[in-house]
Amino acid sequence: MYKVLAVVLTLLLLAASPVLAAEGQGELKVGGPFPAIEFQAPEDANQRAYLGLKPGEDLDPAKIDAVLIIVEVLNIYCPHCQRQAPRVNALYELIQEKGWGHKVKMVGIGASNTGEEVEGYVRHYKVPFPVVPDYKVKCAEILGSVYTPYFAVIHRLPDGGNRVLYAASGELPPGKKFLRDMAAQAGIK
Repeated sequence: MYKVLAVVLTLLLLAASPVLAAEGQGELKVGGPFPAIEFQAPEDANQRAYLGLKPGEDLDPAKIDAVLIIVEVLNIYCPHCQRQAPRVNALYELIQEKGWGHKVKMVGIGASNTGEEVEGYVRHYKVPFPVVPDYKVKCAEILGSVYTPYFAVIHRLPDGGNRVLYAASGELPPGKKFLRDMAAQAGIK
């Protein structure tokens, strides 16, 4: 019985790490725009304020009120996402320590996860930034078939447009260097 349960759990964990494939635009291109896509906004008023969302407004990562937006696409059952959680949280704290909290914002998207699942993940890993559910895997429309965790950094341009500075699956690069490089590309000092 335990062997069968172990095999089933292993298969579920392995299957949970890739974001489901969709007939979308494919992976984001560094230097290209981050397409408009809306997700369910956080219900918490403080998280909505952090993201610059008005009441009733959905979340479009490319329109978050910041110069740089770091988007993490995760799946709560993904062991790689779980292992990365402390490192991602440390990046958020580094942003706050530098006094860049109004210029650089972070948001997580729980691919194939419900609101309750996301809430449990946020509580367990003490995630300090908003994470929204994406049960229908809308993120696959813009990312195509990628593995979680997936990170994208969006630079909002003065003309209202945006460009992708970073887009990759896997481990987050070392925090200080990563943040310094992204900030330099966006002109943040």
